Amino acid sequence: MKFTVLWVSLTLALFMAEYTIPKNSLAASHEAEFGQLQNTLTEETLREAARDNPTDPLTLDWALDAAINHHPSLGATWHEIKARQGQAQQAGLPANPTLFGEIEEFGGSGDYAGTNAMSSKIGISQEFQLGGKITKRVHEAEGAIKIADLKHQVEIIEIKAQVEKRFFEVFALQELLSLQEEQVELISKVHDVVLKRVKAGDTSSLDLAKSQVELAMAEVEVEQTRKKFEAAKYVLASSWGAKFPRFSKISAQYIPAPSYTEDELIEAIRKSAAWHLREAQLAVADATLNLALSERFPDLELEGGIQHFNETDDHAFFMGISIPLPLFNRNQGGIAEAKALSRKVYYESEAGHLALYTELQEAWQNLASSKKAVQSLESSVLPIAQNAYESINKAYKAGELDILSLLDAQRTWVETRRTHLNLLRELEISRIEIERLIGKEATPAPLLPPNNNETTEKDLS
Repeated sequence: MKFTVLWVSLTLALFMAEYTIPKNSLAASHEAEFGQLQNTLTEETLREAARDNPTDPLTLDWALDAAINHHPSLGATWHEIKARQGQAQQAGLPANPTLFGEIEEFGGSGDYAGTNAMSSKIGISQEFQLGGKITKRVHEAEGAIKIADLKHQVEIIEIKAQVEKRFFEVFALQELLSLQEEQVELISKVHDVVLKRVKAGDTSSLDLAKSQVELAMAEVEVEQTRKKFEAAKYVLASSWGAKFPRFSKISAQYIPAPSYTEDELIEAIRKSAAWHLREAQLAVADATLNLALSERFPDLELEGGIQHFNETDDHAFFMGISIPLPLFNRNQGGIAEAKALSRKVYYESEAGHLALYTELQEAWQNLASSKKAVQSLESSVLPIAQNAYESINKAYKAGELDILSLLDAQRTWVETRRTHLNLLRELEISRIEIERLIGKEATPAPLLPPNNNETTEKDLS
């Protein structure tokens, strides 16, 4: 009978302890919330070998997909989300109940010798956290999940921008290399014409020396650009974890940069992941302060159980309560720390928002100026330089101008086209920066125009 009563009492105590445990659906809700992220980046995709077999010529779409699936920093930020999910799950759990037993009044002297006068007790104690500590701890942990999620999103945007810049750098060098090789071909043709004229006695051997120097300098530039081009390909390939670039060239074409108004950009940046990250950090700082304030309230501990007396073979229930007296420690230091850190995060958030505005304004101004410069160059300077070169080329073949005039016109024409490439590069970088700041996904096919200036390759012989 006494053991039946004992187990009934224990069951009731356990039921009461379980009843106090708050139901936490964080695991299920967060799994649903981040299911899409899990599809974006999983352990399996990180181990895929497709990164070693890019398309050739390489496209921006392939480069972006490979970088997102294989970049190690995204693996780190993804597992940070999983860690914060575990932290949130743990934050919602109360303390475990404690099972305890006690035997007293035995093994002494006189009436207390042996076990005749012995009494024994068994019971359960449970701590109850007051002040809403569990709820506030869960809110803080959920805020940490949101921060981890936003950092993951920001990292994706940063990597996309980095890959696009690297992709563009390779393509810009590829276009420059093509232009310089064209220049070498043109100078080589001029050199052949000069050589024929020198042999025929129609021109001075000094013209031949000048053309040789010009040709040698152009060939040196080609070699230097080729080395930069190869090095840039290695840098691009490292974006998806490849040690060697398994592509020979880049495939892309220029798409005109979009036009933005200042109001559109301000509205867009306030919706960006980087902006929301600052707000989430503020929310977590407030949650941490609320948790620190709740620590002022002491926690309550209840205990209960059953006691048996050997001397009379009777039993009785017992209950107890204990609560610390907050006479000295009311978490004053923790509250002061949380308040100071909350203000610190506020000022950091303000500074971060200001930095985003400044970067956006700078990128917007650069985009506008580069766009205007490209339009001006394409509408007036390039056609004039091309016509001047073609006219001087005809005049040289007719014997009306010397070799220096031809080489100078040729150099001016090539330098104008190089300036055009540089302006397009600046335009693309500004576009990429704006899209990075406002959190827009990278455009699949940006960058430079195809080489349409084939009219300069004329037979000079």
